[in-house]
Amino acid sequence: MFCCLSPFPNATLNTRDLQVMRVFADIAAHEIGQEVAAAEARARQQAVLRQVIEHRQFSPRYQPIHTLRPAGVVGFEALCRFTPEPYRSPDKWFNAAHEAGIGVELELAVMREALGALTQLPERCFISVNASPPVILGGTLLAEFAGLPLHRLVLEVTEHAPVADYDALRDALAPIRAVGMRLAIDDVGAGYSSMQHILQLRPDIIKLDMGLVRDVDTDPAKRALAAALCFFGQETGAQIVAEGIETLAECQALEALGVCKGQGYLLGRPMELAAAVRCLASPPP
Repeated sequence: MFCCLSPFPNATLNTRDLQVMRVFADIAAHEIGQEVAAAEARARQQAVLRQVIEHRQFSPRYQPIHTLRPAGVVGFEALCRFTPEPYRSPDKWFNAAHEAGIGVELELAVMREALGALTQLPERCFISVNASPPVILGGTLLAEFAGLPLHRLVLEVTEHAPVADYDALRDALAPIRAVGMRLAIDDVGAGYSSMQHILQLRPDIIKLDMGLVRDVDTDPAKRALAAALCFFGQETGAQIVAEGIETLAECQALEALGVCKGQGYLLGRPMELAAAVRCLASPPP
């Protein structure tokens, strides 16, 4: 209801005053209608996402991470592919889940599925899993990883916006780092937030963004930034891993800069677990 009341009659009120009231009522109804529509859309999105989680409508993919010299697979980054149609890229699924309020639940479900591979990979191989700051701040990761060989796990912090409270994030990370799990910062060089992450969190591994790696052999500015990050890694004791290596020239340029590990289509595409196990027996590319 939209109404205007008075304890006394007003004989000056006329049709124009009524029309003004109706305009205000229409504006209010429009705003309320938008809120109702948004809530209904959110509920529908939540229902779809809960189906995805409950019925495991996703499957892990494992992209090999190589040492550059000598060449060889030392670990895998666990990625994810969602099966519902129409196809949507993983980042869109995770963004939608966080907007619907169940992003943490989806991330943890994907992480559990991916970590099942540890028993099928040799002791020398690690698995790197992605986690956004809300997942880390939830405080459940230590329980999620209970019973797993934490020295074979790498936690990649993914976030494309500044973190509001780095003290809280460091406190949440401290228990799992204390028992042997390594910390990586993803997409370094892609923007402000990743640089803040490496300064505030002091990771064990710095992963160069594929945008920085692309054409690093021919682009002096990219090469200079990559070299600076390699120097930062040497000074802080962090390993440098390059993502998105697609050409031999890029790989050679990165190796010359001091990058120790890499991943990308040149070295191996994301694959199912059975293929990942087989690739360990194959000679390096």
